[in-house]
Amino acid sequence: MKLAILTGGGDVAPLNAIIASTISQCNKINIEIVGYLNGWDGVVCNSYIKLNDLNLNSKIGGTFLKASRVNLKKVEKGASIVIENLKENSIDGLIVIGGEDTLSNALCIKEFPKVLISKTIDNDVGSYQNGTFLNSFTLGFPSAAEKIASFVSLQEGVRTTAYSHERIIVLESMGMHAGWLALSSSQGSPDFIIIPEFPLDYEKLKELVIKRFRDQKHVIIVISEGARWKDGTWISADEFEKDDFDHPRFRGTAEILAKRLKDDLKNYFDTRNINSVNPSYLYRSGKPNKLDREIAVKMGAKAAKHLATSSETVFLYTYPSGSFFDIEKFDFNTLKNIESFHRFVDDSLYDPETFNITALGKTYFDTFVPYYPAIKKYKL
Repeated sequence: MKLAILTGGGDVAPLNAIIASTISQCNKINIEIVGYLNGWDGVVCNSYIKLNDLNLNSKIGGTFLKASRVNLKKVEKGASIVIENLKENSIDGLIVIGGEDTLSNALCIKEFPKVLISKTIDNDVGSYQNGTFLNSFTLGFPSAAEKIASFVSLQEGVRTTAYSHERIIVLESMGMHAGWLALSSSQGSPDFIIIPEFPLDYEKLKELVIKRFRDQKHVIIVISEGARWKDGTWISADEFEKDDFDHPRFRGTAEILAKRLKDDLKNYFDTRNINSVNPSYLYRSGKPNKLDREIAVKMGAKAAKHLATSSETVFLYTYPSGSFFDIEKFDFNTLKNIESFHRFVDDSLYDPETFNITALGKTYFDTFVPYYPAIKKYKL
């Protein structure tokens, strides 16, 4: 038997851990495994390497197989080429690791046996309804969420320089259409959070910032890169530089909001110390945290085991199992399109009136993101 694996879209910390685990499991059950290079582009171009003899360090982040953003619907005869190449190489099953866009390509080749694994720091692959999650989190999200929480915290982040110099700091989060990563910063106790699902009422935010600054003499705001103004327009997006899936390039949302606040608040207090910070690729860089790596190892082994015994295409998802998390399967072919599997933040988790997380939202993140408590008053 012969399996193949690919990684697509943006990199996340535990990708090599999934690949290493898949290789290990394939070797245990005497299955050949190859890796397609540069995601779906490797399948289209028939570019792959043998993996069975590879000794891969699962603690190193990123993906040594590389990745790309290829939309098979925009490749002439893309689906036919993919099927032809898979069959030519005697591939019996394909493991696809990616976010919404990468996984959507799998719907173009429904008949081919696949295991789909979601990875994205946006945490937007899965579903959420009435307090119930299908897919507790996507791979890579726990590591990124832990980072953004620490970036804004008093214990490890920008809160220290904010109170020391009476700064207003606007910190940018990744997240084009869903605000999960920005909302997870609540574990680091920022003052306000702005996410794409709820267009920004700037005047309301401005009044709250003035009041909070007068109270504690510094403010931390977290804003998603895909945030919008109240009229629905992007705060910062380059519509002329779209990718294969028609996503605009987002750049500088925090910088734009900080500049506007600097201009508008100068009549209230000194605004020289209103600054923006964009950690950008730091969210997805570096080694996976303990939870991400453990789940990645389980995912890789389960994917290989499934394809060794079944031709059914399944999606592997995470779910809470006592005080830990485990993996389960569901039939991905029941989905008509990937949009029906796109998860957004709703008003049960986020309060647009206070620009902050709700009690239910905090309960969700408490299960897997470290909490850095706030200290409300600084009497130094």
